Amino acid sequence: MQLFQDPVPAGEAEQVQAIVEAVLTKQKAGHKPGQLARRDVHAKSHGTVAASFRVLPQACNIGLFSKPASYDALVRFSNGAFGPGGFDILPNVRGLALKLFGVPGPKLLPGDENSTEHDFLFSNDPTFFVRTIEDMLLITQGKIGKLSLGAKLRIAGSLKLMSNPLHGSYFSQVPYQLGERACKYALIPQKAPPLVSLPRAYDRDYLRHAVETELRRHEVKYTFAVQLQRSGESIADSTVPWRGALVPVAELVFLKLSRALLESDGEALSFNPWRALAEHQPLGWPGRVRKEVYAADFKWRSEQNHNS
Repeated sequence: MQLFQDPVPAGEAEQVQAIVEAVLTKQKAGHKPGQLARRDVHAKSHGTVAASFRVLPQACNIGLFSKPASYDALVRFSNGAFGPGGFDILPNVRGLALKLFGVPGPKLLPGDENSTEHDFLFSNDPTFFVRTIEDMLLITQGKIGKLSLGAKLRIAGSLKLMSNPLHGSYFSQVPYQLGERACKYALIPQKAPPLVSLPRAYDRDYLRHAVETELRRHEVKYTFAVQLQRSGESIADSTVPWRGALVPVAELVFLKLSRALLESDGEALSFNPWRALAEHQPLGWPGRVRKEVYAADFKWRSEQNHNS
């Protein structure tokens, strides 16, 4: 018995397509021949690092977490806004994209059903920055002025300072299926970050350098947790936080580095939350938007980079 409700409103497919078209229009307008074609959002990388993902014993007996296992992984750290040339000292959305390798079973992403990869997306804020798909369409079309004051304040509140990507907690923000339940994901550092860790304002790329410096010294461990939906908590509106406990189901270990990180690391990678087992299907309108937008964005920039 399915314990969550995730109806698709009438007209949503047309709105999703309008967002895809707006993203591609912006991509094409901003791209210069011969330059590296970048992601529409999270264009600036702080490096892509190797990791190990270990499912804990008796995690939850569902899908990826049904039995103890270890997977090789890659993690891409990023800034959400301001492009690849932005200064890290500016308040921003900080992203973490996680890709597991060697995960058996068919995946949900059309065209990638036989993939053995499994993707997760995280941000450093527990809640999503947009309440409705209508507002997302306005943002994508560059019509932020038409948003309500509350929507503008939510966007501003999602922009944060960060001193080191390896010291922050990360959240899926939006819900996913967990068998017959709905959940959100979280990544929590196992070791408390330093009480004082100041950004280096003079270094445009200090977040990448902070990751590189720390991982040259030692591994960094995070707990991967699920947060089950409770009665009355919304799937459709991810700007409202859930209140349930975070239940550990896996451990993510960032491995020591033996080389310098490059800002362009990970540009050939695609991260899509629908590259996942059916037991972990994305829920809510943001998930359905990402399915189409991320696939179209990756197809376009791959074609540009291949032909340049």
